[in-house]
Amino acid sequence: MQSSARTSNRFEALDGWRGVCASLVVLFHFHGHSPIYSAALVRDSYLFVDFFFVLSGFVIAWNYARRLGDWPGVKRFLILRLGRVYPLHLFMLVCFVAYETLRLFVQGEGFTGPFSPSAVATNLLLVQSMGVHDGLTWNGPSWSISTEWWTYVVFALVCAWLGMRNWLIVATAVAAPLLLLHLSKSGMDTTFDWGFVRCLFGFALGVACYRLYSAASAPRAPRPGRIGVMTLLECATVAGVVVFVSAAGTSPLSFMAPFVFAIAVLVFAAEGGLVSRLFHSRPLKWLGTVSYSIYLTHFFVVLILPTLVKRVTGVDLWTPMPLADGQWVMAFGRNDLEGTLLYGLALALTFAFSAFTYRWVETPGREWTRKWLARPESAPRAQAVRP
Repeated sequence: MQSSARTSNRFEALDGWRGVCASLVVLFHFHGHSPIYSAALVRDSYLFVDFFFVLSGFVIAWNYARRLGDWPGVKRFLILRLGRVYPLHLFMLVCFVAYETLRLFVQGEGFTGPFSPSAVATNLLLVQSMGVHDGLTWNGPSWSISTEWWTYVVFALVCAWLGMRNWLIVATAVAAPLLLLHLSKSGMDTTFDWGFVRCLFGFALGVACYRLYSAASAPRAPRPGRIGVMTLLECATVAGVVVFVSAAGTSPLSFMAPFVFAIAVLVFAAEGGLVSRLFHSRPLKWLGTVSYSIYLTHFFVVLILPTLVKRVTGVDLWTPMPLADGQWVMAFGRNDLEGTLLYGLALALTFAFSAFTYRWVETPGREWTRKWLARPESAPRAQAVRP
């Protein structure tokens, strides 16, 4: 798969993929009066969360699989992961609570439905996606952060107790989709109820990708024409992902999404073609860097943008829009041009907010956790003074 063994802990082409997928999730949640909203790829972009799960399993296994053989390693791993995901999750929860408090004072209504006070506690404990609610709460996309955290816990404990057994990985990758097929009424679009099983499914396939990649990445002599072959393979993979996501919807076909994304992870982990070089470009590398912030901040932007626009313009831009199947939906914007421009505004505000949270929330939280783990042990107790 590659001409030399990788020593870096980063897969920059996959980082670029993550940034693009996070941006597509933004488009999925913003309902603008635009052909963008009608595009099948955008309408089904909820599936890219499964790409995140597969990629997470691959990267976590690559970085930590050999460090989880004992309890100190498990403890360090879980503290590092909590320091990675929790600060931004907590910050965004505070933003949502502050906005709901403002609504309560200004409009006389708030803290109802998905924004109930009781859901604050479950979000703080990262259990909001474990079937305790009847729907998504507060920062909706954070359901996946909840499932990932508990998947980290399962992964670490399994590694410490049993080791990464191939049969266990295969069993999870086979049993999880069968279980979801039986439990889910909306294909892979299960979140607050069976999202944990969905995450385990993708994560297990990511770990399997790590196994395959590690076995195939031994040093070998480069072969002529490899770049051309890998470029064709990368182009075919991108096209396959686009076609699959556009066609899957919430049908039973959607249960194949983690397998499709596993192929993409393996192909682009090799970084052997020209498409990988495109994902190495500065804009896509930046998107990959702030992708976690994009994912967790965009729902807040999508929530408040219509209110901000109405405050500024004095016009309510929600407009009925026909879809190709004859259905009508309420979309933001009075025509296609206006809705498309609003899509651009939503992305721009999300990117700007994400740059802020990455700089002032994500990075300090991660660095503080690392420094806390690296602190010197407390000084030994002073020896008793001799009589």
